[in-house]
Amino acid sequence: MASLIENLIEELNEEYAIYEELLVVSREKTSAIVSNDLDRLRNTTDKEQLYVDALTGLENKRRDTMYNIATVINKSKADIKVTDIIEFLEGQDKFQRPLMVINEKLAKIAKQLREVNGHNQNLIQESLAMIEYNINLMQNISRAPDTAEYSKDMFKKSGGYIGVPSMDVPGKFDTSQ
Repeated sequence: MASLIENLIEELNEEYAIYEELLVVSREKTSAIVSNDLDRLRNTTDKEQLYVDALTGLENKRRDTMYNIATVINKSKADIKVTDIIEFLEGQDKFQRPLMVINEKLAKIAKQLREVNGHNQNLIQESLAMIEYNINLMQNISRAPDTAEYSKDMFKKSGGYIGVPSMDVPGKFDTSQ
């Protein structure tokens, strides 16, 4: 049992290290989105994918360890959580304390990642909305009516211009009266 707990603590520490790197990359992604640097955004997305792949492998390894621990402590494999193992290790500070510490660190970094990723998602949605607005604006400009073209005779009516009396109708300032 002790070796299983040691393996679990080691696996969780490895996961935490990768989550730290992933958080750094997610913050780089924020900067790339804000600066509209598509090449840097693609690079950060590629880095993120590498970390996610590594996390997937570690998660599978951790899950196997957790299942083995569940068998030893007579818990359901489907329901076993790190907090259950922490409770089971009551009074065994050698294992319980490090497991509690790494569990809390993982919870904190997961929260930070959710916040950064939520912020990135909002930035991307705003960028997409701006792009859609610009596309609609460009389409509407190309569909502008022909009346938007100005000519020298556009306000001309028979006998003069709109709003200007013709010279053949005497006005107030006509000197011939």
